[in-house]
Formats: sequence, structure tokens, C-alpha cells
Amino acid sequence: MAAPVTYDRNLFADNLQRLMKQHREKQVDIANLLGVSKSTVSAYCSGSQMPRMDKIEQLALHFGVTRGFLLGETAQPAVPAPQPEEPEAPVLPIYRALNERGQNELLRYGRYLVQQPSYKAEKEPEKLVMIKHYLVPAAAGYASPIEGEDYENIPLDPAAPVGADFCLTIRGDSMEPYIPDGSLVYVRRDAPLQEFDVGIFFVDGDVFCKQWCEDYGGTLHLLSANPVRQDANISIARDSGRSCVCFGKVLLDHRLPQPSYY
Repeated sequence: MAAPVTYDRNLFADNLQRLMKQHREKQVDIANLLGVSKSTVSAYCSGSQMPRMDKIEQLALHFGVTRGFLLGETAQPAVPAPQPEEPEAPVLPIYRALNERGQNELLRYGRYLVQQPSYKAEKEPEKLVMIKHYLVPAAAGYASPIEGEDYENIPLDPAAPVGADFCLTIRGDSMEPYIPDGSLVYVRRDAPLQEFDVGIFFVDGDVFCKQWCEDYGGTLHLLSANPVRQDANISIARDSGRSCVCFGKVLLDHRLPQPSYY
């Protein structure tokens, strides 16, 4: 009797996490894809649980890799299957069967037909591009919590900055007049931040929209653009033990100046 096949859970977990990061997908996205709970996907990612083979096949299809790649049996992702050729247009055999004079006449009549409104093909509707909108607003002056999975997909405004990964609503007046209360801002993850750029920061469980800088002593300062809201500034000393994570750079149509009071 053949021994049962076993797989390295940790290797699978590493490959799954790597693919999720490459595709910028969260555990809740994978849970929705597989029809399982988020805690189950968390167990997949930690290596404490292995999905059924049908779920592995589903993941491989979703990420465009082989099952063996997910399980660590192969080192390279799958080569995409060749797409079937589109069927030949019916008019081509007719065109080929004509002599040069007939071909010119066919083209002339075709050009005439495309100018007639009753014969024009209807344009396909443009594909609607969606973007994640986090439902709990970031604070610009007042602390406000945010849940990483609490978002909705909304249509991406054609005028939105290029390269945005998500958007959220700003509450408070500390970034006025540049970012008014109630504004929708677009954010790009992993974008390099220069001093006094505007970012979305997670500090001690709250989320803030601020300009940032660091002084010579290593203290991080999250600053209000509005000079009358200096009370909403946040300073985090290097040895304070407080945590600060940057969610991304706020994409604006121009760079904000250094706050006049700083």
C-alpha cells in the first residue's frame, strides 16, 4: 500500500503569502474567493492548516500558477495556456474570392455602410474600474479608528490620480485649506515619502492624515497643514515605545509647502 502524500504546510503558506502580496490581496479577499472564513485563510497563511486539494486548484487558477508551484513542487509559475484563435470574419472569404475590381467595390460599399447610423454597431460600454473605499474615515484633527477589512468597492473617478491603491474620506479641519473636511483622498501604498509629504498614518490604534517630518533627535512629527490646528499635531519620540505605521502617500495635484509655523 502506497504511503499517503504529504505536503510542507509552511512552504505552501510562504508561497500563498507571496502571491497575495504580489496581487495586493488580503485574507478577506481569499476567504471570499474560496467560500471559507477569514480565520481559515489565516490558518492557511500561518501553516497551521492545509486547504483541500480543490481549494488549492482554485487558488492556482486564481493566481495563474500551477498546483505544484503552490505546493513547492515546482519552482516556476505556470505558463499561461495559449488562447484560442478568434474565428475568421465571414466577410474575408468573400473578399478573397473577388478580383481587384470586386474587392475595391466591396470596400467602397462597406465605407458607405459605416457612415449610415442605422448600420453602425453599438459601442460596448466602457469597463467600470473600481477602487477600495475604506468606510471609517481617517482623522485630520480628531482620532478615528479604521478597520483594515471595512471597505466598499466604488467606481474610480476618471479624474483620480494615477496609481492610487485605495481611497478614504477625511474628517476634521487640520489639513485645510488643502484637504477640506469631507474630502475623498486617494492613497498609494509603498510610495516613497519625502519630508512634509502628506501620508495616512496609523498611530496607537488611530488613523491620521498628516504631513510628516523627523527632527535631528529622531522624533517623528505628524503636522497639521492648518496653522490654527497645531493642537492636532502628533510627536513620537524614538524611544517612546509608541507605534506608527504609514499606510501610504496621499496623491495630490501639487506638493504642500512646509507648515508656516514649523
